[in-house]
Amino acid sequence: MNSNWLPEIVKRSESGPFMKEADFDMAIAKRVPELIQEFGLTYDPNVLVPSDDDLANRVFQAGLELFLEMGAYNMSTQRRALFTRDEVEEAVALAPKDFTLGEGKDAVLMRHRGVESNIPCVIHSGPTGTPCSEQFHPFILESCAQEPLVDCLGGGSISTYMGEKIIPGTPLEILGVQRDAAVAREATRKAGRPGMHINDVASPLTCAGKISTINPEWGLRPTDGLLVSQMVELKTDYDQLSRAARMKTVGMHIVDLMTPLVGGLGGGPQGTAIVTIACHLLGVMCYSASYHIYGHMHLLESTDTDRMGLWIYSVGGQALAMNTPIQMINAIYTQAGLGTEEVLWEIAAASVASTVCGIHQGGVGATGGSKEDHTSGLENRFNAQVSHSSLGMSRDEANGFVMEFLSHYEESHKNPPPGKSFSKIYKLDPLEPTEEWQDIYNKVSEAIVATGLDIRNKWKKAQR
Repeated sequence: MNSNWLPEIVKRSESGPFMKEADFDMAIAKRVPELIQEFGLTYDPNVLVPSDDDLANRVFQAGLELFLEMGAYNMSTQRRALFTRDEVEEAVALAPKDFTLGEGKDAVLMRHRGVESNIPCVIHSGPTGTPCSEQFHPFILESCAQEPLVDCLGGGSISTYMGEKIIPGTPLEILGVQRDAAVAREATRKAGRPGMHINDVASPLTCAGKISTINPEWGLRPTDGLLVSQMVELKTDYDQLSRAARMKTVGMHIVDLMTPLVGGLGGGPQGTAIVTIACHLLGVMCYSASYHIYGHMHLLESTDTDRMGLWIYSVGGQALAMNTPIQMINAIYTQAGLGTEEVLWEIAAASVASTVCGIHQGGVGATGGSKEDHTSGLENRFNAQVSHSSLGMSRDEANGFVMEFLSHYEESHKNPPPGKSFSKIYKLDPLEPTEEWQDIYNKVSEAIVATGLDIRNKWKKAQR
């Protein structure tokens, strides 16, 4: 297979079967329940981390079948780019199983993780799907970059430039995203980690905006990454494909972003897991991604820490880890806001479920990413400690911890505590959590230690 697959993607996007977008959506919604029945996929809400290899393998095969049948829908041409089984299996086999993120003393090796693996997760951080204000964005990024257990930084998004709302496709978009890239690079420098991998600047909405962040002097470098998105479900367009083309040219890490919706075209947990597998395969075939953001989200609650979301992390993660070299990071979207006990329990549940099932850590989006400035370094430290303390844990043991952690927040999930924004839970000089936020972190940490998971000490044994 040609190493530059994009010309073929364009060819198939121009010549593939024509289909109206609504018909494509309906075809997915019809086919997924059939695949659930054909492959005998069942969901047990009391076993959120199943230890059933056969179930994971069947989920993978169902996702593969869905992708082979539906292909990738190009919204720019209203045509489907279709692929043969041999093409998909060859491309998946060639997906990178390890690579270096960042540079110099701050570089980290990201490796494929198996189920129940002892390989430490790479810890990504930053405003995961969460908007930031111009005022506090630099402090939020620095609070994450200065955490020793954090390996990589996400640049986040800001909707204004010098107080003016950014309009996509205008000079304000270019100016705004270049500012954001420079702020992210400066945050790593101020934290004493100038070579740290930056995994995205999320503000731009166009290809021109996204690639304008690339500048080795003050912005993003080839050792950094940028997101190339999929649209729900199994869709791309020429704007996204053009981002991949530019990034391949400069040798940059392409990060595949997907957001399968629980309650959407895939239906419930089994169907969303199937769609998630298919989305990863699209990211391999169309984007040649270095790694993928495993970012499913509940349609109504914008979260993935409920029972269904945790099960999808567990089963889909196992399916990919056991059948492919594909590397994934999670995106923990909580219902609760920062500065609350509940947000930490949600993070703990998702951290254990994803770590044990082969997924790296991708950061936290408190309040489902709906509230401005709801990001700080402390919960990312907590995420890392829980993840590293879960290494080598069996799936049965992980299920016990996940169910215990869930019991501390499930009752409030429909009416979560709103929490507080960054400026209310962090001091700026010195840049550190307030006593209130630190006390809540200490309280939940001690409670988790009491359950038998020693996150105070066990994480120290992780071989970095």
